[in-house]
Amino acid sequence: MKLFAHRGVMAHHPENTMTAFRAALDAQSDGIEADVHMTKDGKLVLIHDETIDRTTDGHGQVATMGLSDLRRVNAGVKFEVEEKIPTLEELLELCRGTSLRLNLEVKTDIERYPGIEERLIDVIVNQRLPVEQVVFSSFNHTTLNRLNQLAPEFECAVLLAQPLYDLAAYCEKIGATAVHPHVRTLTDDEILQLHQVGLVVRPYTVKTVPDLERFRRLGVDAVFVNDIEWAKAYSTP
Repeated sequence: MKLFAHRGVMAHHPENTMTAFRAALDAQSDGIEADVHMTKDGKLVLIHDETIDRTTDGHGQVATMGLSDLRRVNAGVKFEVEEKIPTLEELLELCRGTSLRLNLEVKTDIERYPGIEERLIDVIVNQRLPVEQVVFSSFNHTTLNRLNQLAPEFECAVLLAQPLYDLAAYCEKIGATAVHPHVRTLTDDEILQLHQVGLVVRPYTVKTVPDLERFRRLGVDAVFVNDIEWAKAYSTP
């Protein structure tokens, strides 16, 4: 069972920052999960929310701000350190030449960001990151379908907070080959059924030892965790 660092090692560093991502690399995580938004000048930035209010010392919506505006705020304020909101290019540069899988959650479920799918593909291709190193996920499954139509060579994963009827057929329809369910969304039998039809399963966000043990027993492909070292300590058989 592989371990993906959720927003980097956010248990000990400001989430979605280069320090958190470097900590995931240093901890030898199998993958990194990051959240992608688009600025008003078309730049792809890594931050969880549609606004910068919760995670920085600034205020405003990402969609109405340029990259230069976002670079002036401190994304490390909750940890009393100085951090910048990173661009996607910076994370791609960190991951290039490593074995890390990069899960990019495209945050179009509230703010649609017209053209973000094309921009994502362009940036990744221009940065020359291997296709097999990238996974796209989103709660907006229309975005996943668009990404699949634009570049079917990339893996797409359905993010789920609630159960969905005939999930395997649904994934086939939109072009997804993986499912990223909340830890309580799917039963054991449902997870096993998804594996039987060849779908990859990576639950989020695992924070307890019983959940780690459950998913290891079920043989899921990976889990998302906030603390890689903690997960490693309790994931060793």
